[in-house]
Amino acid sequence: MAGFHRGLVITPGTERQLGAYGLFRPSPSQRDVLALPTGPLSVKGADPDMLWASFAELCGGNWSTADYLLLAETFPAWVVDGIPSPSAESASSPADWQRFLTLLNVLHERDITPFLIAPGLFGSPFGPPEGGPPEELAAVLSRIGERLSVLRRIESDEQLADEQSGGC
Repeated sequence: MAGFHRGLVITPGTERQLGAYGLFRPSPSQRDVLALPTGPLSVKGADPDMLWASFAELCGGNWSTADYLLLAETFPAWVVDGIPSPSAESASSPADWQRFLTLLNVLHERDITPFLIAPGLFGSPFGPPEGGPPEELAAVLSRIGERLSVLRRIESDEQLADEQSGGC
């Protein structure tokens, strides 16, 4: 069932967290290469119901809005894993974060359900790195935070257990 507002931000993305929402990591044999206007896109999995790709695969290349729109016509739900923390030493470039924002905007406009998996905390809301990012990155991160603010967050197995047992 599609719907951007039904999406989740899942941290750290344990098998238990994913399984509770019917998400199971694709096996290496499920890797696929999709033909896009900009070029071939290698993804972890692509079936009629869901696209599963990493942040690096979807945002680390020179993908355009047209590429994301084409994918949005095919997949009603997307899993994006390996989303780095903007404050990490290995954080992606401002261009990668801009592509992530473009991707989120396409998913929102097309009412596609996102499942966003980050090994570390995004922050609440998704905020700039400690000590302040470069100005161009701060603006993009702020807009990403606005877009993600409507998504539910699952931040631990304990939180998941509480929700499943009906606790607060």
